[in-house]
Amino acid sequence: MSWNGGKVIDMDTHVYERPDKMYGNYIDPAYREPYQQLCEAIEKQAAEGHNYSLFGTRHAVIEPFEAGRPLGIYDTFGLSRQRGSGKRVIKDRGSAVITEPIRPEVSWDAKARLEDMDKAAIDVNVIYATHVSSYCALRDVGFETALYRAYNRWVADFCAQAPKRLKWTVSVNMRDVQAGVAEVKYWGDRDANLVGIYTPQVGPGGKLLDNPDFHPLYEVAQDLELPLLVHPGTGRPPYTPGSFELNGSWFLIQSLLNPWAGMTAMATLVGGGILDLFPKLRVAIIETSGGWVPVIVDRMDSHYLASPNHVPNLTRLPREVVTDGRYAHAIDTWENSIEQSVQSMGEELWLFATDYPHKGTQWPRGVQQIVELPGLSESAKRKILGENAMRFCPRLRD
Repeated sequence: MSWNGGKVIDMDTHVYERPDKMYGNYIDPAYREPYQQLCEAIEKQAAEGHNYSLFGTRHAVIEPFEAGRPLGIYDTFGLSRQRGSGKRVIKDRGSAVITEPIRPEVSWDAKARLEDMDKAAIDVNVIYATHVSSYCALRDVGFETALYRAYNRWVADFCAQAPKRLKWTVSVNMRDVQAGVAEVKYWGDRDANLVGIYTPQVGPGGKLLDNPDFHPLYEVAQDLELPLLVHPGTGRPPYTPGSFELNGSWFLIQSLLNPWAGMTAMATLVGGGILDLFPKLRVAIIETSGGWVPVIVDRMDSHYLASPNHVPNLTRLPREVVTDGRYAHAIDTWENSIEQSVQSMGEELWLFATDYPHKGTQWPRGVQQIVELPGLSESAKRKILGENAMRFCPRLRD
């Protein structure tokens, strides 16, 4: 499965977590009653015909987020709640091919997932939850922590079925940072399959990632050599920057929201001096595309030189921070700008990521899309497909 003798590591894969189907054996006993209420809410929605069979908590906890208006259309009765087509599209350069959805069982059946990995020539999946960060919408912060703990227990057992190939990221409570720190410490000392900390692009309530409230989490992350893996979510808490400014347009949300989140997270962490305040901390931005990175780094450099007093914790050019080896950035394999981005920022920055099994994934073409790029050297291809991930995440080297 490896490419040219090098390991292929997909740094952005998911499970569709269903708390009512997955957490029963993992929930803290003290929260059994609210957990049962949550399960009943999910089942009620399913009985009413809502298509939440994969998503579970997303609409049981929060109101649906408007994300279906066709751009240029404003109807009399308000915005449509119909989302995208639901079809999975492989975006090969110059074409878009509609394909069948990926089997839902890959979210809970390790054997099925490994079969798909083999088809895609991928050695390792790094797994994120899909919706757990929205537990921050719950009124009960203790129940929120209990749900993170249940998910982490479940996904640790899931990955233990194929420990060489399935790795996971720990989800933590960022409203109760001490509880989050305790969860990282617990798993960091127990499970070698844990490779990083799943971090939203902003904290609950819109707290930016430079907020000192999060410093204890950053401290334990660098102590345990667990990178922050900053991953946005679309249309749910903690809301991505720009969520309510795009007026419910599916086209704008899909085109702009994740890059907007990535730009915000990068500029906050770099400009806030987090990588200088925590000199061993590693940070990656995931699923926001990469073609914008050279432009935004140029802009940050310019504004740092023009007004350094506005970033008092930043002691060097943003470009130096981004390229010093402790920052990494995931590309989308279909991007036309990959070669130019690598030429501008160097070969060591970039991570291979497919977003499998979401409908935007390029599975099973992702590896091929990178390998076929004529402007990438063999060295750059090896680094993007796996070497950069192993250098960036110490626990991926085994």
